[in-house]
Amino acid sequence: CFATVRIGFAAEKLIADYGGHAGFQSATWIGRDLRIFEKHGLDVEIVMITGAARSVAALLGNSTHFATGSATGPLAAAVRGSDLKVLAASYNKFPYAFVVKPEIRNPKELRGKRVNILNYGGSNDLALQLALKEWGMKLSDVQVIIGGDAPTRMGALMSGRIDATILSPPHLTIVAKAGYRILADMGDMSANFTQSSLYVKGSSLKENRDRVKRFLRGYAEAIHVIKTDRVRTMKVFAHRMRIDDPETVRTTYEYFAPRFSFPPRVNLDGVRDTINFYAEQNPDFKNRKPEEFVDQSLMDELDKEGFFKKLGQ
Repeated sequence: CFATVRIGFAAEKLIADYGGHAGFQSATWIGRDLRIFEKHGLDVEIVMITGAARSVAALLGNSTHFATGSATGPLAAAVRGSDLKVLAASYNKFPYAFVVKPEIRNPKELRGKRVNILNYGGSNDLALQLALKEWGMKLSDVQVIIGGDAPTRMGALMSGRIDATILSPPHLTIVAKAGYRILADMGDMSANFTQSSLYVKGSSLKENRDRVKRFLRGYAEAIHVIKTDRVRTMKVFAHRMRIDDPETVRTTYEYFAPRFSFPPRVNLDGVRDTINFYAEQNPDFKNRKPEEFVDQSLMDELDKEGFFKKLGQ
C-alpha cells in the first residue's frame, strides 16, 4: 500500500488551516488527529484561521500550504489576480441555520434587528444576503454586527446582545434546546454553495504536484472516515468541539456526516451560483466561469487510479 512505500522517509512538514469548531470544518481535524496524513508521507500541523479573507491572506503570505475555507475567499482573490486554485470540496451546501430570539416569529420581524455574522465577504455574509433575498428583504433592512466566531455569536444571542445570528451544530443544537427559534435551515435553500473547499496557490500545484496530491489523498480519506466511522469521528468531534455531552456530539455527527461530499468534488453549480451572486455587486465577477477558478485535474487522476473506489471497499 502507499504507506509502506514511504517507510524510512521523514514525513514532509506542512501547515493547513481550518476555520473553526463546527462539524463541516472537520476534514483536517480528522486527517491530523487520526494520523491519516502521515499514511501519505505528510506531517501536517493544523491552525485555526477564522474567516475566508484571513485564510487567503495566510496562504498567499506562505504562512500555510493548504487552506480549507469557503470558496468565497479564493474566488474574490482570484478575480483580483491572485494565483489560487480550488481543488476539492468536502461540503457543497450551506451548513447554517438562521437562528433568532423566540419572540421573532417570521423574517419580516427581523427589520431593524441586530444580526451578527463573522465577517463581510465570507460564507456568513453570503448566507445572510441570500436568505434576505429569498425573503424579499435587503441588507439595509437589518443592523449587521461584524465579529465573533460561532461560540462568541452563540453567547451574544443567549445574553441578549444580538437578536439573530447564523449557526451550525453543535452551537445550533445548544441554542435550539434553550428555546431559540430556527427561522430557516439554509441547507434547504435553493442556492448551491461550496462551503468547505480545499485550495492552494497555483504555483504550489505546478511545483509541488506530488505533495499536493498526497495531501488531497489524506483529505479525501478523512472525509471517507467521517462518513463511515462514527465512533472514531465522534471522539475527534468531542475533543475538537470541546463538548462533554454525548447527545450533542451524536446529533452534530448525524447532522453533518451524511452531508459531506465523497468523493470530494467541487459542485460547479455552487461556484456558479456564488459568481452570479457577486456579479450583481462586483463587475470583476461578470462573465466569469467556474472552470477559471477550479482545477479538478488531481481529483480526475485519483478517480482514474481507483483511489476513491478502493476507500469505499
